[in-house]
Amino acid sequence: MTATELDKKLLSSIDIKPRHNSGIIVAVHSSYDFMLLQMVEGKVMFSVENGAGIISVTFEPINGNSYWLCDGFWHNIQAVKTKNVVTLSIDGHSSTPGIGQAGVSSTDTKDPLYVGGVPDPTGLRGMNTMQNFVGCMRYVELNGVIQKLVDGRAFGNVTLNSCPTI
Repeated sequence: MTATELDKKLLSSIDIKPRHNSGIIVAVHSSYDFMLLQMVEGKVMFSVENGAGIISVTFEPINGNSYWLCDGFWHNIQAVKTKNVVTLSIDGHSSTPGIGQAGVSSTDTKDPLYVGGVPDPTGLRGMNTMQNFVGCMRYVELNGVIQKLVDGRAFGNVTLNSCPTI
């Protein structure tokens, strides 16, 4: 993905079926800019840095239940960065958008996009959890295109094209 593509949208959509209430869902970090989608004790957080400070939005657990996403069902997350605005919705329910400084809109990185965790989260900005995602993911959509996860490289305890029943 090029910097031009990141200007338009960073992440469009992903379906998750988590088994733990904390974990890194999607991340990309460069020396300066980053994009991070993570779960932290049931909160879903979407953050980007585009050179003018971190822009973030948080989706709080429904009814204060930190395990609300760990119910054995698929949940759709839509996380979008357009220029200096980040939005986050889960299963059609939206949070208040995060708005950054006007005029600074590009999140520039040619670094790898990680799905489900990062090799070493130590020292990466914006991280509120060091845990990798545990559960299942499907329909990862970037810029309107469904990504084939089997085309990427898998590290760790990963099974592609399968999701065990709970």
